[in-house]
Amino acid sequence: MKILIVITKADLGGAQVFVLNLASKLKQRGYDVDVAAGTGDFLFAELEKKGVNYYYLDELKRNFSILDSFYFIKKLYQIMKHSKYDIIHLNSSNTLISAISVWFLKIKPKFLFTFHGLSFLDKNYNAIPGLKALVKLYFKIFASNVDECVFVSAVNKEESIKSKITEKGVVIYNGLDLKENDFLTKDEARKFIFEKCKYDVKNDFVIGSTGRLAYPKNYEFLISNFGSIKNKYPGIKFVIIGDGPDLTKLKTLVKTHKCEEDIFFAGAIKEAHKYIKAFDVFTLPSRYEGLSISLIEAIFAGIPILASDVGGNMEVVGENSNQLYQLDDISDYVQNLEYIKNNFDSIKISNAKRKELFLLDGMVDSYIKVYKDLLESKK
Repeated sequence: MKILIVITKADLGGAQVFVLNLASKLKQRGYDVDVAAGTGDFLFAELEKKGVNYYYLDELKRNFSILDSFYFIKKLYQIMKHSKYDIIHLNSSNTLISAISVWFLKIKPKFLFTFHGLSFLDKNYNAIPGLKALVKLYFKIFASNVDECVFVSAVNKEESIKSKITEKGVVIYNGLDLKENDFLTKDEARKFIFEKCKYDVKNDFVIGSTGRLAYPKNYEFLISNFGSIKNKYPGIKFVIIGDGPDLTKLKTLVKTHKCEEDIFFAGAIKEAHKYIKAFDVFTLPSRYEGLSISLIEAIFAGIPILASDVGGNMEVVGENSNQLYQLDDISDYVQNLEYIKNNFDSIKISNAKRKELFLLDGMVDSYIKVYKDLLESKK
């Protein structure tokens, strides 16, 4: 079985970590797997370490362009014609359009598309009038050209069916292969944060997050409302590991709310999960999610979670619903933070039982089954 995994960007992000993990495991198990991606350094550098072949596609860009899409379809067609793949696994909305290239191939591969979240289509995405309708039409047209859809959370699948984007699809949770020694100890991690932020959080109560500083992650909610959190917990600090287009805006917001001594930006850090034991609580205020890899990392690290009740976040925490708060509701946030502080041990025990759902080998087994089923249906 020959597989090509395609994703728009190669920079550091949850979907890129997914592609890296899946491609590496497939190669480890003896499958012939390649990866194609657009701009960025992270994914290509890591694939090279794992010995996975890759293609750099300059035509793949985050911003949609008809001309770039045309060149991308042409380039991918040339790659497929030359290498004769059995499976083409698409992983971002800009890649979905490439499914039409199969029309021009004599030997036709099977196409699979993974929804890593609904993004523009999510009910919490504040889009300009008419944009959601256009994006929905795009997905409906091109999703009909793929042979199977995979959703990383059951709620995303349900929303997709309800919106009549596609009726096909299976749910496969993101998986990780993390052990206790993949994380620094709390003292080691806090020492690292001190060096990055120039502030010693050794004896503070720290909430923290790892994520891209961009609209979906909604960090402005916590910054704007940090005064309310601090009123309840005077010594609390907030540390964000990550970078992105909203960095300047968020730093300005911190100054506006006079939180410079309470909120810290640690910047982009490779293998950021290693340092999350510096946090007493892992927090994620996202407007929307598919199935957050950073939340799964917190589960493996044994860190209690406080996340917005969106996307697949409920599926990560399971019965421990007190680790979720209503989106943009600071009163609910503070109330649940109080619950977590009073129930640390029981939450950690409950979260530890969730690990089995998010093991990398289980995820890879599920994708291999989908690949094989698709090829079986071809006969």
